Amino acid sequence: MRLRFKTILVLIFILIIICASVGIGYLFYTEVVDSSDIVVDGDLIINYDRGSKFSLIGDASLNFSVTNKSDEQKYYYIQFTDVTADDVDYKLTSSNNLDISEKLTAEIISNQIAINGNETVDYTLNFSSSSDLEYSGKIKIGLRADEDNSFADAILNANNISSATLSNIGEPATLDEGLLQSQDDLGIAYYFRGAVTNNNVSFADYNWKIVKINGDGSVKLVLNNILEEIGSYYDSSFNFNESNVLTILNEWYDDNLSEYSDYIAYYRYCNDIVLAVNGLSYNAYDRIVINKIPTFVCLGAVENSQIGLLTADEVILAGGSVNANQNYYLYNSDITTDYYTMTSAKINGDVYYPFIVNVNGALESSTPGNLLRGIRPVINIIKTAKVTGTGTNDDPYKIVIK
Repeated sequence: MRLRFKTILVLIFILIIICASVGIGYLFYTEVVDSSDIVVDGDLIINYDRGSKFSLIGDASLNFSVTNKSDEQKYYYIQFTDVTADDVDYKLTSSNNLDISEKLTAEIISNQIAINGNETVDYTLNFSSSSDLEYSGKIKIGLRADEDNSFADAILNANNISSATLSNIGEPATLDEGLLQSQDDLGIAYYFRGAVTNNNVSFADYNWKIVKINGDGSVKLVLNNILEEIGSYYDSSFNFNESNVLTILNEWYDDNLSEYSDYIAYYRYCNDIVLAVNGLSYNAYDRIVINKIPTFVCLGAVENSQIGLLTADEVILAGGSVNANQNYYLYNSDITTDYYTMTSAKINGDVYYPFIVNVNGALESSTPGNLLRGIRPVINIIKTAKVTGTGTNDDPYKIVIK
């Protein structure tokens, strides 16, 4: 009897060990499957060592790699999506010498990375956070789509690229200066300047003007009028994200553009809110008004959205100045109300002064942001969009809606 009891105990013990081993093995297997993530996109193989999604606290490090299995050079993008983070920095380095350091936000990290045939590029992503708050997001990597015959191609094929402006930057551009080359955050950009007449677009039953081809191949448009509702203001807040301006823009987008959202890029809008050393003006005021060196590279806060406003830099590069100009494409005689830009100019106590464009086409910095002024929406058309037309008033570009 005692022997039988011992035998039963031994069998139970063995059974417990077997179950525990199976359970541990299952747990380990599940962890490996959940944490690793291999994605195949055309000729690219993307290996996320710990998965494309992350949820972390404090300093942390992730690794991933991109392999080109073809014999030809390919291009791909890297971006963050679904980000929730408060004051977290990241540094991305690679075996092919990419080195990028920024604040962690939902944005495109790099849009056109070349990889040679049969090459593997290894990446290390280091996060730095001084708080104990959790931050999360997703790393997205993909092959760049075929952009032949895209909207950008149509614009480039219809224009000669000018090597220099006909007028000094910061002075009114009253002649047709055509399409010029520059640089923005995402690469080589092309922008229209002066009295051009072939940058017209018909989209979503509205008339638009092409501002520029962005560095990622998308195309920036500005509405060829202001919204009928003159109910926009910044109040004392220079933060575009917290302004009544953005509220009205989003409402207008929902009412008029949401059904076309597949063709509108989620893009980086620049809210230049860096205060100058004197504490009375912003760096943009010195850069634009005093030094006359506008730029498409964002030197302020980046706001990711499907709709926004022009920057003061874009107004100047389009041919505007602090003087009236009724002979460049942003001027429209039907616009009878000054309209806001996204760029900060000055501050006096609690009163904030953004740059505005007045009815004569001049850029001004003396209007308080708590006054009701117009809104002139800006959107960006995705880089793979196809178009018909030639861009003239009689034959504007039209986005091909599928």
